[in-house]
Amino acid sequence: MRGKRTAGNYILAGMLSILAALGMTCSVSNDPLVISTEGLEELPAFARFLEVCMRSMSSDRITPLALAVVTAWSIVMVWKKSFQIRDKVTAGILALSFSGAQLLCGSYNDYDNWSELLGSKFSFGRSLVVILGTSVLFYHLILLLFDLIERTGQKETGREEKFPRKAFVRAGLLIFLCWLPYLILFFPGTSSNDTASQIAQFFGYPTWTRNMSAVRGEDIYLSNHFPFLTTLVTGGFVRLGLLFGSASAGVALYSVVQMLFMAFTFSGIWFYLLSVGLSGRIVRAGLLFTALFPLYPMYAVCMLKDPLFGMLCLTTTVLLFEIVRSRGEALKKPVFGAVLFADCLLFMLSRSQGVYILAVTALILLIVYRRFWLPVVLSVILPLVLFQMLWIRILLPAWDVAPAGRQEMLGIFFQQTARYVKLYPEDVTEEEKEAISRVIRYDSLAEKYNSRLSDPVKFTFNQDCTGSDIRGYFKAWLSMFRKHPGVYAEAVLNNCYGFFYLRYPSGLVYVNFVNKSYWNEENGLRVSAPAWREGVSVTAQKLISFVQRIPVLNILFSVGIWPWVVIFFFFYTIRRKKYRYLTAGMIAVLSTGILLICPANGNFRYTMPLFYMAPFLVSMCLLYEKNDGKEVRGNGKK
Repeated sequence: MRGKRTAGNYILAGMLSILAALGMTCSVSNDPLVISTEGLEELPAFARFLEVCMRSMSSDRITPLALAVVTAWSIVMVWKKSFQIRDKVTAGILALSFSGAQLLCGSYNDYDNWSELLGSKFSFGRSLVVILGTSVLFYHLILLLFDLIERTGQKETGREEKFPRKAFVRAGLLIFLCWLPYLILFFPGTSSNDTASQIAQFFGYPTWTRNMSAVRGEDIYLSNHFPFLTTLVTGGFVRLGLLFGSASAGVALYSVVQMLFMAFTFSGIWFYLLSVGLSGRIVRAGLLFTALFPLYPMYAVCMLKDPLFGMLCLTTTVLLFEIVRSRGEALKKPVFGAVLFADCLLFMLSRSQGVYILAVTALILLIVYRRFWLPVVLSVILPLVLFQMLWIRILLPAWDVAPAGRQEMLGIFFQQTARYVKLYPEDVTEEEKEAISRVIRYDSLAEKYNSRLSDPVKFTFNQDCTGSDIRGYFKAWLSMFRKHPGVYAEAVLNNCYGFFYLRYPSGLVYVNFVNKSYWNEENGLRVSAPAWREGVSVTAQKLISFVQRIPVLNILFSVGIWPWVVIFFFFYTIRRKKYRYLTAGMIAVLSTGILLICPANGNFRYTMPLFYMAPFLVSMCLLYEKNDGKEVRGNGKK
């Protein structure tokens, strides 16, 4: 509530500003040079404490002053507005969660554990100061962001219009043209090691994935370790290129087709938002961002399974939004149902976790829109059944495609076991050791354990182990958990913190096309690039690293920002009591949860669906203002 401010209010604001500046500039290093009291024994206890505190405090006078001024400004601006308790609680939860996560992630980034938080009583107390100080600033900034979104939504939403087809085509072509220089610079396109393995499989060459399944044999070289549909697509384009004289031609054709698909999909979604009430100014800004932000074209020219899955996450989310917006009426339209059916099927075929995400989404749809149960069954449940029964159980075995190995689902448990064995080998009993050895290679766990990558441990999995062996392993896993539960939590955090840490360094993009060593002129599979490409690739990677260090702009190039956009959307939606819109954002929310068990910490391609969905989620928040007036707004007005 707004009211007259007293001198005490301004004194409190000043103290909070100092706390924020101190918290955001305080070192949390556990280096002995910072926290050790060696050589200070002659000083009184309080003097020793002040000396250690002083070492942690920044000697810079300008940055803390600037942060204090920004905090004071944000506090005064919040005073000028009216917020309900619900707004303040939500902002507090978000601010504390974000501040605590950044500190915790920083500890894992520096020490591979949570010692910055729990290393000592002093470290714990210092961490509380950092978290509280950082939260003061972000609490007020989040409240101001709530107000900005609401005011912008009121101003920038209007009446629904007919979908502008000509403008959609023009914008799609414009985006494509803005992306074209990237294809020229990185011609014929880029890729990853995974893509090279998929192409090798397609052309009948054995790859390392042959050992990643219980189904193995001399004649089995195809695998669903990578979604087999994407193997067919990438290999098919290379084969098509060979018909034109080179594999490079096929990669270039793939890049062009993917660029066109992505450009027109983004254009169509922005104009769909225009047709349902988002202002032309916001839509134009969105189109401009899509056309000019370099991560979009860098992945548009990349032969990789992840951009396709990311785009399908986005299109499925848009379709779910239309269901929510129309209160289920869209499900009654045959054309919409057919599009949703095809989209759901491709969604599962393009990435292994798609089936689990879609199963949860389907259950929610059946509950929320139960009066439209038949369209939901035909458009969402039927693709699930066809995928599991026809694709997985009939077609792939008929084509001699080996299924993905069980280790993919168990990787996080193996990572926990490996960390335990590395830290507490003396606490592993002979019975536990034997149970573990039947499933993964116990003797090499400590050596192979990589705190930020689960593949080395996961790939020691015994593909021939039985169900009884797996049960025995989990019995040992539970027994070890009881002795050192913290180790298991740390193993998970150490393997995923990069997805939530804004300072996590990442290469972000691929700048070369990866060839297998045995691809040569005889088999024609080697993808060649112009000689000058080598210099371009090196420069591009250096440029990405440079941009990640430019203040403000570097936020958009952070792997960790995109999950926080989804987390903000989740809390903002609850705060506004727009619960039904959580159905539309369910794919983003579940994809964020999956990051906790991803095999490679901080790898941008796992956050790609969130990156593609983030602008749409923000637009959805703006469109909340357009809904019927029966729903209560966050500031108490109706």
